[in-house]
Parts: sequence; C-alpha cells; structure tokens
Amino acid sequence: MTALFTLPPADILVGVDGSDNSRHAFLSAMTMAKEHNCSLRVVGAYSVPVIPHRHAPKISDDHHRSIGHSTQDLLEEYAAEAREAGIDASAQAIEGDAGEVLAEASRYSRLAVVGKRGRNRLASRLLGTVSGTLAARSHCPVLVIPLPDHGKGAPGTEDAEGPNAEAQQAQPGFENEIVAGIDRDSSALPVAEVAARAAELSGRRLAFVSVVPTDAGSSRGASADEHAGEYRAYADHLDEVTQAVTESGSGLVSRLQLVEGSAADVLLDASRSAALIVMGNRGRGGPAGRLLGSVSRSMLNRAGSPVLIVPNKTAQ
Repeated sequence: MTALFTLPPADILVGVDGSDNSRHAFLSAMTMAKEHNCSLRVVGAYSVPVIPHRHAPKISDDHHRSIGHSTQDLLEEYAAEAREAGIDASAQAIEGDAGEVLAEASRYSRLAVVGKRGRNRLASRLLGTVSGTLAARSHCPVLVIPLPDHGKGAPGTEDAEGPNAEAQQAQPGFENEIVAGIDRDSSALPVAEVAARAAELSGRRLAFVSVVPTDAGSSRGASADEHAGEYRAYADHLDEVTQAVTESGSGLVSRLQLVEGSAADVLLDASRSAALIVMGNRGRGGPAGRLLGSVSRSMLNRAGSPVLIVPNKTAQ
C-alpha cells in the first residue's frame, strides 16, 4: 500500500469495494481501457474503527495491517484480471473515507469510474458517501454507472408501491445518444467538449440539450417580451457553445434541443433511453465546492443511464 501522493498517473481510475455495483463499474472501465489503449488503476479505501480504551482494547497494529493487506489483495485480483486482458493495470489500497480517497486519486487520472447504488427513493438518500463526494470534488470527469436494471420503469420512480405507470409510458427521444446538458454557466463549454469527445470515441450521435426554467423571465411585472427575450438568450447561448465544439469536430453528428421546464426532469427523462448523460457538477468554489448542485444530485440518484459529471474546472 502506497501513499496517495506517490501515485503515478493512470488514464482511468476505478473505485472498487467488492460490491456488485463496483464490479460492474470495473468491467465497464476495463472495456474502455481495452478499447482505447488506456492504463487502469484500481483503487479501494479501507478504514479501521477507532475504539476508546475505556470501552474495549485498542486494535492491534497487526490487525490494522491485516485489514489493509486484505483490501490490497482484493484489488490485486481485479488488476490481475485486467492485465490478463492486455491492459496496463495496477492496484492501490488506501486508508480513509472512500469518497475522499477517490477524489484525491483523481488528480492523477483523466477519468474516474464508480458504480452506484439502487435507484429507489430510500437508496437515493444514501448517495453522497462515495459517488456524490467524488463527483463534487473530483479533479477529472467522473463516470457513474448504474447496475443494469432490466424490466424497471422510469428512472427514479420506483418506491414501495412500484414504478410510476404514467412515467413508464413516456416516450424517450434520445435513443442510444450522448446527451449533453448545457447550462448557462462556466461549465457549458467543458461539458460540450467532453460530450463531443465521448461521441467521437463511441461513434454515437450527440444531442445538446438546454432547459429554460419554466419561470424564466416571468418574475412579477415581467412582460411577454421579456420572457421571450430570456428564451432567446438560452437559444443563443446553446448555439454559441455547440458551434464552438462541432466546428472543430470532424464528422460529428449532432442536434440541438431547447425545452422549457425542469432541468432535472428533462435529463431524467432523457436517461431512460440515452447511452450517456454528460453534465456539470455545478459545485460552488471554496469550502462549499464540496457540494453538488441539485440537478447533479438528482441525476446521480435516479438516472437510468450512466452519467458523466464534468468538474467546473475541467477545461480539456
């Protein structure tokens, strides 16, 4: 086990904890690494409980080390599997909180990949321990991959009473496309660039989607012309961002979609059929930069497709 600051660079970082979710994420990361000739680092975190002397004996140093070594052994099995497939792979077990460990390790990678828990409402309350922390604090784009969920209804509608029937009947419009959620902030161009790159690498059609809030320009006293002007501003921004990306991309097939409503609802609907949703994390600067925006949280909790979160600071 090696300290984080000694990690050499690796193209793809994948977080593994032995669960089915992380196994699925690892297989997805391995497929990408194999297809694009990328190096892979498998990282896992472990922790040793702190037990006060007055309640129980202190954990021995040997037991402390054994926890770390058993975690490293598990990760080495994953790395060995990748190497058997011809991938340059290594493993790293690090003591600490899993989300914080992966966020720090992301400094040394171009892409971080993690699995996520179930999409029911109870499970979504638990998000943030790993996926949410990593997406909020990562230094590189984060790909969050859900387990295959055959036979389920619309994303995020499952609860104790079953899927929402009306949502099941909704007609998706982004079949197998890369969908880029374009917002009017500093994340727009990095999101568009990353989405375009994903479309080029996968050979899929690219859709740029911008959502005008239902109440945009409709504050008290606002006229219809002012509302139309706000709508036009969103349209102009969408054109500007996408043209900057598509003009430099050779053969990139793309389309634009400007809709009015809730950004979370629109992107969740798109995730029922899209191959991938790409969006910014909308984190704020300084200490508050550890927090995800509300749309990002909704997508990580409930999306039916993989979600690629692009940090605001990502510019490549």
